[in-house]
Amino acid sequence: MADGLLSTLMAELRKAPGMRERSPGKWELIVEAGRDPVTGGRRQVSRSFSGNMREAKKARAELLSEVGKGRHTGSSATVDELCGEWLKELERKGRAPSTVHNYQKTYRHNIEATLGSVPVRKVSTKMLTDLYGEHQKRGLAPRTVYQIHATMSSMMTQACRWGWRDSNPAQWAEPPAAPNTVPIVPTPEEVRSLMQAAQESRRPEYAHAIFVAATTGLRRGELCALRRERDIDWDRKLLTVANNVVDLNGRALEEAATKNRRVRKVAVDDRTLELFAEQIEMMEKRAVEAGTELVADAYVFSDAVDGSEPWRPGAVTLYFGRLRKRVGLDHLKFHSLRKFMETYGQDLGFSPVQVALRAGHDPSVAAKHYTGNVAESDRALADAVSSLLAES
Repeated sequence: MADGLLSTLMAELRKAPGMRERSPGKWELIVEAGRDPVTGGRRQVSRSFSGNMREAKKARAELLSEVGKGRHTGSSATVDELCGEWLKELERKGRAPSTVHNYQKTYRHNIEATLGSVPVRKVSTKMLTDLYGEHQKRGLAPRTVYQIHATMSSMMTQACRWGWRDSNPAQWAEPPAAPNTVPIVPTPEEVRSLMQAAQESRRPEYAHAIFVAATTGLRRGELCALRRERDIDWDRKLLTVANNVVDLNGRALEEAATKNRRVRKVAVDDRTLELFAEQIEMMEKRAVEAGTELVADAYVFSDAVDGSEPWRPGAVTLYFGRLRKRVGLDHLKFHSLRKFMETYGQDLGFSPVQVALRAGHDPSVAAKHYTGNVAESDRALADAVSSLLAES
């Protein structure tokens, strides 16, 4: 009986908090690591150890220290689950719908099949490097592979913020270098030829759109979002650029904030203002012929007879593609018109800061030195760029 009591006492001595002796000299060390941020369940970190009790206690103390420093706080969530929560977070923070859509598309097409079921805490730099390499082998362009890297990097940064892991594995993964591309800038003659071809087509209103895009530098979605009363100050000759038409597959058209979510005032010259008036007059005539009238604050560019619906940005791209082919300018894109204003504005002697702000870029440091609603220099820039497209 004494031997049995001794054995029981020895067994109790070998039971310490967070330690379990599986067999003589073989220990399981257990440390509480809080709750899983996804499931809400309690989380534990365990480690096997061989040695005597004193050594096991020392090893557990080291494990406890590691957990305290966040080295074992990874969530049990998979990369798929992280992606879903991350996209919701981007929407909460007001990222542009097109930006969220493009991130989602990149993930679904190029990441999900390989890493979707992998736990977030187990994603390694080597996994990401291998992913980039496989996509390169199958012929993806370096810029596309870089987008995959940017998506993973942003996701893993968010995982670190949430405490799902303690470091970002994308920090050390190296995607292929994206080649530097020279912006394609149309000449004034090329822009005039595009306008002439549009004027002679069944869609002469596109000549107006091309001129406005070339003189103001408006993005495609910003151009489509223009309304005749809300956004055009006819007396002061100003545009208020605050909205952007979002055209995503499978979704209805919607208006959102501009790309950088800022509102800007853009000066317009007399010729651009005349074209706006011509465009509105054209739409009013079309409405009368259809037995209706324009809505109170019609879109400036609309295929609806009452002007209640904006052009689809995607349709603008399709039309421009046909138009450029017709005049032998296949190398140009609608975005090239924006580059026209930016490039020739600087060539005419206006500062990069002025041009960038007119285009809606966000040079935060330079903006501190650009005060007032619309500087006189911006009005001079509007006149100068417009004069390039005047008929010679």
